Amino acid sequence: MSLFIYKAMNEMGKTVRGKITAANDIDLETRLRGIGLDLLSGREVKESKALSLFGVKTKDKVMFCAHMEQLDKAGVPILDALADVRDSTEAPKLKDVLSDVYESVKTGMLLSEAMAKHPRTFDGVFCGLISAGERTGNLHESFKSLEHHLKWSAEIKRKVRKAVSYPIFTLFVMIGTITILMLYVVPQIVKFIESNGQKLPWHTRALISTSEFFGDFWWLILPVPFGFFVSVRFLKRVSYKFAFNWDKVMLKLPVLGNPFRKIDMARFVHFFSVLYTSGIDILECLKVGQQVVKNKVLLDSLEGVRRIVGEGNSLTGALRMSNQFPGLVIRMFKVGEDSGNMKEALEHVNFFFDREVNDSVDNIIGVIKPALTLILGLLLAWIALAMFGPLYDGISKIKY
Repeated sequence: MSLFIYKAMNEMGKTVRGKITAANDIDLETRLRGIGLDLLSGREVKESKALSLFGVKTKDKVMFCAHMEQLDKAGVPILDALADVRDSTEAPKLKDVLSDVYESVKTGMLLSEAMAKHPRTFDGVFCGLISAGERTGNLHESFKSLEHHLKWSAEIKRKVRKAVSYPIFTLFVMIGTITILMLYVVPQIVKFIESNGQKLPWHTRALISTSEFFGDFWWLILPVPFGFFVSVRFLKRVSYKFAFNWDKVMLKLPVLGNPFRKIDMARFVHFFSVLYTSGIDILECLKVGQQVVKNKVLLDSLEGVRRIVGEGNSLTGALRMSNQFPGLVIRMFKVGEDSGNMKEALEHVNFFFDREVNDSVDNIIGVIKPALTLILGLLLAWIALAMFGPLYDGISKIKY
């Protein structure tokens, strides 16, 4: 199957452009006719372009899961449900993906297998839950769990963005302010001060030296943060050892380390809960749930948990040996294991982590805001004292 870019006309005579997978030109025309479009022109695109063009927004996937849950619960056949969602969605990218999924299911393929052909839209976690729903016969429950998980993941991302947006904005303001002062304001004032032959205090000389260094090497200084960021990302991709040590340092950072740990653990526990309540066994839950953990140190610990459980030990004991979960969370897991009501225990654990993540994000913002404001204030105070002190002395000595 190849990806085609097409231009077609709908029933209202309006020109529609989009992307869809098809075996060849004839199959392309057939598939478009199946969704009420008449092909005007189309061309095949290369795989690299296909990967960049495919991508469905989270909110569109949430709506897809919600509609599929309701249709399956109402007893609508899966093919009819896919066709209804495909025709009703307003997202062109999702429409194209669902068109291919529909055709694959129509030929006898399982829904989870058809979705697996589009990993950029339906990842392994998504397909794993759908596969579990197919095995248990509760497909609508899988879609309900996915809808909840997608909403929760989007909320976590929103909280993380909230935590980092202000610091990033403040850093850009600081860099811009210091750049303008060092390149334009300070040199002009220095010329006036030096023309009076004044003896300059040490903090003024330090500022002048800093300004001169910045003026000579600004082209090297300004790209440093960007170059550092790119280098770290590259090294994390090519070297597992570097990525592991970097993530280890991240977990030990003051103020930020503990929230990073809680956010990753919250992702894992939440998804573990979604998988477990869908009827997947604990070992498979641990294996698939690791996909949502980003930190390599935590990922290594969870791999150890899965290995210990696989050897016949209890989940509670394995979690305790990982040293990554709070004692309260481990106690909740133990209660669930002892009572046989793991589902309720996981609900309590999720509630605990949701609250902890909220508090952690608020604490990060509460600490970073005044810290950055203080740093910016000290820099501006240094510049003001270093420049305007000698400037005032120079003006006061001028005889009229």
